[in-house]
Amino acid sequence: MLDVNRLRLLRELSHRGTIAAVAKALAFTPSAVSQQLSTLEREAGVPLLTRTGRRVTLTPAGVNLVEHTEAVLEHLARAEAELARARTGPAGPVRIGSYPTAARALIPAALAALART
Repeated sequence: MLDVNRLRLLRELSHRGTIAAVAKALAFTPSAVSQQLSTLEREAGVPLLTRTGRRVTLTPAGVNLVEHTEAVLEHLARAEAELARARTGPAGPVRIGSYPTAARALIPAALAALART
């Protein structure tokens, strides 16, 4: 399976254009970025980058993988947001309409139960 962190590096390379720019943006060394991208190529089983001297460009397979990476990262971000909402539970004001006699009898117990959840 492809590593998500390496996929992020490939996406950053497609946006920033150079390994040095990716390294600077993500606080890595250029060597570390290059090594991670080489590992990603081995995991993918196809060349993702064309190296010409110090220049690096994405191959068609690399461009295709970046497109899929964008979708994967978007899905992961949505999943993380949904999990964060699940951790915090329901939030916001609660409005209760009731007759005064029912409110005195039922509301205190209902609020106590709500506070426990």
